[in-house]
Amino acid sequence: MPHMRVYLRLTRYPLFIRQILQYTDPPTPTPDLSMVPRLTLSLPTEHAERESIANSLACAERILEEVNETIRDREGRERPGEVSEELRIGKDRLDPTLPTHHLGPRRLLKEGVLAKAKSGRKLRVLLCSDILLLLNESEGGGLYRVPLPVHELEIHTSRRHARSEDAYIRIHRAYPRGGETLVLRAPGIREARAWTEAIISAAAKAKEGIRVAVGDSQDTKVGFGPTIVGVGMGHVAGTGIPRATADVGNGYSG
Repeated sequence: MPHMRVYLRLTRYPLFIRQILQYTDPPTPTPDLSMVPRLTLSLPTEHAERESIANSLACAERILEEVNETIRDREGRERPGEVSEELRIGKDRLDPTLPTHHLGPRRLLKEGVLAKAKSGRKLRVLLCSDILLLLNESEGGGLYRVPLPVHELEIHTSRRHARSEDAYIRIHRAYPRGGETLVLRAPGIREARAWTEAIISAAAKAKEGIRVAVGDSQDTKVGFGPTIVGVGMGHVAGTGIPRATADVGNGYSG
């Protein structure tokens, strides 16, 4: 594909320029001319040459980072739409492609397959800017439970291990019904740490976005267009399902 060839070239430019810089001689010391003010001397251009190459390297790296960020942003906006067919509650389909109430366009921040700590059940987890989606990895896919509002989530550490010493992700939601904790197992410690940091960061940004948008208002619902999952409002609008029923999978720690 033409655009892929262009992208591969962009990734090579910083490497190529860095090699040129590596083999460019550093500037040689210049003589002290303070004692001979009338002497005119043509100074070497090594410094200017090396500085020019360094500037080119910085420019190439900046362009590559901007391209990567654009690709990540596009994928983050497109991916929720790809799984929209799996997001159903009864006969209603949730549309994650529509903008959030307070955080602008919904973006996918991180995706991966995690397992429930006790049962080992595989879940495909999608962390979006305002919601955490849990989908069944097998059994034909589909929602495992109602989406969780990111601004309500906290990460709890193990009593036996520091956060960075095991592969478990302990996602706590303070309400409803006295709080719930979902314990998921990542493929490894590094991936668990990445999920932990991503959820903490997303929760902080979501809280700040809501605070700026609505201040002290309690209206923190998460919108999905015509069908609104009021996961912060205690109901699933459009379905008539109370949250106590809609929150399937309450065996959170399993």
